[in-house]
Amino acid sequence: MMKKIPGYIGLCMLILVILTGCTRETQPSEQPVVSEKDSANTITVAIDGSTFLPDATKSIKRDFSEGLTLKKALLNSGLVDFTADGKRIQSVGEVSLDSSLSWAVKLNGKDIAPEKWDTELHAKDEVIIYVKAADSGGEGVTYQTTLLKVSGGSVEPNLNRQYAGIYVQECTVRDVLKSSGVVRLSENNKFVVSVENVMPRMNQRWVIKVNDKELMENGLDMKLNPRDAVKLELVNAS
Repeated sequence: MMKKIPGYIGLCMLILVILTGCTRETQPSEQPVVSEKDSANTITVAIDGSTFLPDATKSIKRDFSEGLTLKKALLNSGLVDFTADGKRIQSVGEVSLDSSLSWAVKLNGKDIAPEKWDTELHAKDEVIIYVKAADSGGEGVTYQTTLLKVSGGSVEPNLNRQYAGIYVQECTVRDVLKSSGVVRLSENNKFVVSVENVMPRMNQRWVIKVNDKELMENGLDMKLNPRDAVKLELVNAS
């Protein structure tokens, strides 16, 4: 009878090993940890450039906190600048709009008028900033745009802006410059005097380009196509 004890002990040890292995599989410390709080306690702020400014489309997430309003969320996004009176969006990113377009805001798919921007948000809310025609007409109409880019180059490195507007058939480079509201032309409308109140010094000049090609002296009369990009760049005169 005594000779059977080692075999009995071996069997017990085998069972113990199996039970230990099963127990280890169910240890909480070895289970994947997923924090629902981290994923749920945010809001989304998105820019929808649509057909107006497709390159401007982007989306970011920001932490949610109690008492956060729609307007505060827009400010905290780092994407939005308001007008001095705080009643309208002046620019998003580096893009401003001429009088033919305006910025608008949706909260969870519903348009929110500026006077309702003090609405308090909830976790998981989605805020969308988008572009619409200023006349608000033509639901479903696809608009085309022209884009004016302003660059201070190495002379004024902090001057980098874009201005978008609805494309008007037969419009010229001059039309786009004037409609932007930031370009002052000479009395004969042939030369750029200043851009955003920046006047070139004696050894500087504003260079005008369309789709990265510099225009000649009579370039302001050039007719544009939809999605053409006009660029004004401040450079040192050669």
